[in-house]
Amino acid sequence: MSFRFQTPRLILRPWLRRDRASLERMTSDGEMMRFINGRPWTDEEVDELIARQHRHLENHGICFGAAELIGTGEVVGLIGMQPMVDGDFEIGWWIWRDHWRQGLATEAIRPFVAHATAMGLSHVWAVIDPPNTASIRVAEKLGMRRDRKVSIDELLPGRGDFMVFLYKLDLARAQAT
Repeated sequence: MSFRFQTPRLILRPWLRRDRASLERMTSDGEMMRFINGRPWTDEEVDELIARQHRHLENHGICFGAAELIGTGEVVGLIGMQPMVDGDFEIGWWIWRDHWRQGLATEAIRPFVAHATAMGLSHVWAVIDPPNTASIRVAEKLGMRRDRKVSIDELLPGRGDFMVFLYKLDLARAQAT
């Protein structure tokens, strides 16, 4: 099972072997990672992310994958859906900082919201670091509402012990608007 979505500017797809350098560029950049876990990632963490996303793809047909610019083929982000420990699904987006403030995150995540609806899900979540006002704006543009503040370890064990906002999108309500 696999997915491939296209937007006016992006191709959204699972990670390929050739994408590792682009993912490593993002995860080794302190400015990029300040809202993910506050620090650059090790090679082992990058490898585990790729392996975990391949497992999600195999088990659910969806994962956090690559956002590739149409025309250039440059991988400019991580976009998608992944299961959470409680069986719900999280949508998420990282855009390489050279492409911030261009609307790419909102454009890229919309096909995953449509996919979640097609999967029959009633809602999806976004996990956002409270100071990340850009991601909060994306969530609000999607119609998401802040639900609560929780420890990241409660949602994604092993990611650390810091507080995040949990945003919820009621898919039935989103479809009606």
